[in-house]
Amino acid sequence: MFTSDESLRVVRMVAKYQSITQAAERLHKVPSAVSYTVKKLEETFGAKLFMRKGCYIQLTSAGEYFIHHSKAILDDLEALKRNVAIVDAGVENEVRVAVNNIVPQGALIDFVEAFEQTFPSSQLTLSQEVYNGCWDALYQGRADMVIGAPHAVPSADGVVSHPLGHMEWDFVVGAAHPLANAEHVLESSELRRYPAVCIRDTSVNLQGMQAWLLEGQKPIFVSDFSTAIALIARNVAIGCIPRHMYLAHRGIALVRKSIEERKHATRLFLAYRSGGMGKARRWSLDYLRGSARSELLCGITPGVCH
Repeated sequence: MFTSDESLRVVRMVAKYQSITQAAERLHKVPSAVSYTVKKLEETFGAKLFMRKGCYIQLTSAGEYFIHHSKAILDDLEALKRNVAIVDAGVENEVRVAVNNIVPQGALIDFVEAFEQTFPSSQLTLSQEVYNGCWDALYQGRADMVIGAPHAVPSADGVVSHPLGHMEWDFVVGAAHPLANAEHVLESSELRRYPAVCIRDTSVNLQGMQAWLLEGQKPIFVSDFSTAIALIARNVAIGCIPRHMYLAHRGIALVRKSIEERKHATRLFLAYRSGGMGKARRWSLDYLRGSARSELLCGITPGVCH
């Protein structure tokens, strides 16, 4: 069964004005053509859509159902036409972006807002990855690009990377933790006595890594930094968190300490596959590679001294 969008619009116009004649005037057609379209559509569906009521015609129950659901069909057809034209013009229907869990959320929201304004018919999908899970998402085809992939590129086969900058880390304990008032540089032997809160690497095919965990130290694995920070603040565990998170949470009983084996800054990359690049992906790369945005993605706030 095939019904044209024009037929749907004719029937909807007749239902709106409850008159073949008035509908024909609005559609710039002769009444006989409108009547023929209604009759053919009723034959196609095997149901009467209208019944005579004096000088007007009225929808039947089947007609009311038809009118109610045909609007969504027309909207879908219009969206299909627009999207086909957009894809034909070289704009992807979907862009999948994996994001390192340490990337500040505010910078991502700005990106999503700008993308939606520029490509309203393209679907943007963000997924969160941890450590080598960023590279794994790109290599296994779960993402078209990665924001904040850490360290060096494990493999350069078909993958292009652009350095964003360095993410600084701070070692923190809770305000009531036994180490909170220590004035010396904390040694690893002291730190091993306490559990380290960790977020598990999401990589499936690459070796899993931890942001900070000493050899022989007990880990507590959690799903996100909000939980990790809450546990540190309650003195359940200790650990390293990105500096921008420490600055945002230092008022809730977090104390920054100096440690012997300091975690060095993590170099972050914008990475992507070079093949099949459409307009939406190219725009995304250009947007994210801007120097000011690169700083925001690395947790660096302009004008703020760390």
